[in-house]
Amino acid sequence: MTRKTFVLLAIMLLWLPLSLSANVIDADASGNWYNPDQAGHGLQIEVLDLSEAVVAWYTFDNEGTPLWLFGTGEIQGDTLRAELVEYAGTRFPPDFDPDEIEGAAWGEIIFQRTGCNAAMLEWTPATDAYAGGEMALQRVTRIDGQRCNTPYWDRELSFTPARNSSGFQAQFFDYPDGESNSYELEAGFRTLPEPWDERGGVMIRGNNHSDDLMMVLYRRLDGLEPDTEYNVELAMQFATNVPAGCVGVGGPPGESVFVRLGAASEAPDYEVVDGYRRATLDLGQQSSAGADALSVGDMTSGAGDEFCSGAQPPWHLKRVSTAGQDFTVTSNENGRIWVYGLSDSGFEATTVWYLTEFTVRLAQAE
Repeated sequence: MTRKTFVLLAIMLLWLPLSLSANVIDADASGNWYNPDQAGHGLQIEVLDLSEAVVAWYTFDNEGTPLWLFGTGEIQGDTLRAELVEYAGTRFPPDFDPDEIEGAAWGEIIFQRTGCNAAMLEWTPATDAYAGGEMALQRVTRIDGQRCNTPYWDRELSFTPARNSSGFQAQFFDYPDGESNSYELEAGFRTLPEPWDERGGVMIRGNNHSDDLMMVLYRRLDGLEPDTEYNVELAMQFATNVPAGCVGVGGPPGESVFVRLGAASEAPDYEVVDGYRRATLDLGQQSSAGADALSVGDMTSGAGDEFCSGAQPPWHLKRVSTAGQDFTVTSNENGRIWVYGLSDSGFEATTVWYLTEFTVRLAQAE
């Protein structure tokens, strides 16, 4: 074997496990899948463990009557095989009688994941009443907090301040030094608003008189290799009740309050410049990212503009992520970095949000 052949073989062996595992069916496959050309029917999958899943195919029979098919299937790598059963025989509650339910074997499906949000579905009915076939599927929904399986990350850490602050602290920037009281700056662990009031989060609040108030929640991360560059992916879940499409002073209360995530080899700190507290890190500005923070969204909750006129808007849990954006950080000589989520406001009034979950994924850069 020549040296060139050996090197090529080694490269192939290194690449092969990644290519085989990239589309493995794991917890992230849980959710709803459909064919966009046939909207109105599709698959619902719930992965129970790495070898078994529950499947429901909601579709229609040959007469146009709604047909739900259920089954439990076996997972092998990127493929899920399930025997589906059609149930009938009882009526809507309160006349529901489980003893009247009858199940009949409908046939087998094969769900093969072909990408992060793509799959192929093949079906073989047990009778001649339906024809076999196949079609491509796309993801409609995924479980909150899940992401596509990838072997790339060496380490994943999640912090959920449901009972305490989980080490998160606050910093405020871009406001006049000494004016924290007039800006109503406040932060700390609090009980979440209803309907999430059985758990807690890290609250941060400020009244943006300067049209540029930045509010940061950050924590230290230890145990890394000293002076080492890492590729980083960050995700944050936070509670917000700001509707979309509203008019506000200086800008909308949702779309003009920008959210960014970042990491650095030092803690966020300030210096006084022309009487204002400015960040010593490059955390970006309004909608623009900085060298130490990436733009990931805004403060809108998902509620519509019907709540702009004064009705109390509901609180929602929202998740943002740097997934798909290249970002690196170098640990300091003690093997530490600091990670953070922040809001940067162009809305000249009060903004309040609660950090409820923060996830860090790391891999040493080559």
